Amino acid sequence: MPVVTKIVEQKKRPNRRNVYLDGAFAFGLNDNVVARFRLREGMSISPEMVAEIAAGEVRQECLDYAMKYLEARLHSTAELRRKLMRREYGETVIDGVLADLVRMGYLDDARYAKSKALSAAEHKHHGRRRAFVELLKAGVKKDVADAALNDVYEQTNSTAAARLLAEKKAASLKKLEPAVARRRLAGMLMRRGFDYETIKPVIDQVLGDRGGDGNDV
Repeated sequence: MPVVTKIVEQKKRPNRRNVYLDGAFAFGLNDNVVARFRLREGMSISPEMVAEIAAGEVRQECLDYAMKYLEARLHSTAELRRKLMRREYGETVIDGVLADLVRMGYLDDARYAKSKALSAAEHKHHGRRRAFVELLKAGVKKDVADAALNDVYEQTNSTAAARLLAEKKAASLKKLEPAVARRRLAGMLMRRGFDYETIKPVIDQVLGDRGGDGNDV
């Protein structure tokens, strides 16, 4: 069986090691992989173990990329899985890495959903409906999204948020016919995810109550 004859730190990448078998360079490994397989000089390794080490290096690389994505921002499990799949690590490797990240607390769809819901309500001024759609697009399960939105939007004054948006938009609608202005303003608020029960009174407050049956909002 091949024998590990030398393990040296790479000059430009101190977290990686060059491993030599029988005096010849064999592979470069992350130092976590070296530690996991307890590689040391003088150690004999079988061809099967060489294959396991190679697979371990792939898994470590996948984990490292996952951590880089998570350091940049929170991700849902589905989002992170899509990004890792583009790097072609294979489903088995990716699913194992994702499971480890969940177990270690780095990946948490409930926490992700709560953060996204807060951002939608407090910073983007989106209504609940749009926030729900965005969470589903990110791959968050319906029950997890609902729980996060229930928590956030019960404490958020959606009418006040809609009114703030409407007041900002109103200045650009002054020269339009009243009915047109109302439709434009209603369309903007609907795209933001506010429901009719919130939109109608807000438009009445900002543009004036038209009365009637409300067919023009």
